[in-house]
Amino acid sequence: MEKLNQNAIALAVGITTASAYLVCLIFVAVFPLETVITVANYFVHGIDISSIATKSITLAKSIIGLVVVSLSSAATGYIFALIYNWIGERV
Repeated sequence: MEKLNQNAIALAVGITTASAYLVCLIFVAVFPLETVITVANYFVHGIDISSIATKSITLAKSIIGLVVVSLSSAATGYIFALIYNWIGERV
């Protein structure tokens, strides 16, 4: 079994997640709150999020969210590749 490059996987997952975060951020900024709530409810299997939804988007919150999501996703990708390689050595 071919080994995965842990750094490449971490970077790819981090960039992919950052891209999805930015698309979501733009969606929330552009569309009315009612539309955002409707779409978000589809993602959480019909749970009504209307009581907690807000449109208080700030630049600081957006940047912090982007950094946190990107880094945690990159860490997840790295750990995935590490475990994949470890299992690959034993199978």
